[in-house]
Amino acid sequence: MSGERWMVRLGRLAVAMAFVVAAWQCRLHGETPAATPRVLRVAVTPIAAVVEWNGDQPAGVMIGIWEELARRLGMTSEFIRVKTFVDLMDMVRDGKADVALGPLAITEERERTLDLTHPIFHSGMRIAVRQRNETGLMPAVRSMLSWRLLELVAIAIALAVVSGHLLWWSEKDRNPRSFPPAYPRGVIEALWWIASTIVTGGCDDKHVDGPLGRILAFAWMIGGIGLIAAFTSLLTATMTAERVAGMIQGPRDLAGRSIGCQAASVSVQTIRQRGGVPQEYPTIHEALDALELGMIDAVVGEAETMMYTINESRQDRVKLVGPMFDSFDYGLALPSGSPLREELNTTILRMREDGTLARIKATWLGTHD
Repeated sequence: MSGERWMVRLGRLAVAMAFVVAAWQCRLHGETPAATPRVLRVAVTPIAAVVEWNGDQPAGVMIGIWEELARRLGMTSEFIRVKTFVDLMDMVRDGKADVALGPLAITEERERTLDLTHPIFHSGMRIAVRQRNETGLMPAVRSMLSWRLLELVAIAIALAVVSGHLLWWSEKDRNPRSFPPAYPRGVIEALWWIASTIVTGGCDDKHVDGPLGRILAFAWMIGGIGLIAAFTSLLTATMTAERVAGMIQGPRDLAGRSIGCQAASVSVQTIRQRGGVPQEYPTIHEALDALELGMIDAVVGEAETMMYTINESRQDRVKLVGPMFDSFDYGLALPSGSPLREELNTTILRMREDGTLARIKATWLGTHD
């Protein structure tokens, strides 16, 4: 029995010596035993100045920071393209992604449902309004127009064309003098009668005799009053909003205004806290498009994103006003209870201390006073 024990001990000693010899040979040749890298599902959504997509791969300052983090931790990444900011956070909450490269503002509300890393960026909110450098008659006329006003005019024209055909069809045999049977002259006369009825309540040189014509006449007499009132109201509101938008110079001026922002971003709460009415859009690009069209009074968004987007293609139409406000720290998002949080936090601190974070930011964003 003692002989068997000695044989087992000798076998274990031989295995241990084999491992030592193998490790020593790796060191002699400058090699290290290969470790199996961890593959992480990394959710990314396009955010100007932070992440952009070039073909099938993302690029930008956040990608540069993440790739350095992954390299130091021995991880590999499987990037998942997400369309909107809302979907990005939902994927992390549901555990469909291991990390989200927002970056997301570190707030108490988000900490309740997500794990957020140490700060990577420090930024804040900025306000964008329309440029108003034009003078003269045509700019004044354009400022009076809005999509709602044009929509109302289009609906009124469509109703007039349809009812004009009905009126001509019902009256052409009964009253050929007022509504000639020839097409399209008879329809044109019917449209003229409708326009006169809307503006003045009737037309002196034309009358309707048939029951359908009189029903249409009554409808346009009553509806014309409401149409004129709605048109006047929208025109007044558009002109007032145009003047009001020019008065927005800082965060104090947001109260009572219609303010665009990116859906689910921290700017939604910022606008509400300052008395504004947030209008949420899937991306900051769509919010700025709405601003240019006069659908909202201003846009509030993250400072670097707003500066990058406006300077890229909108500087002649949109401008930033007021100082940066409501500063926030931005970090990476992880599912609640993620074991990666501690590793990422430690590596982020090391990258900050050795200057790597600052170098990557300067490479992508440049240096600013």
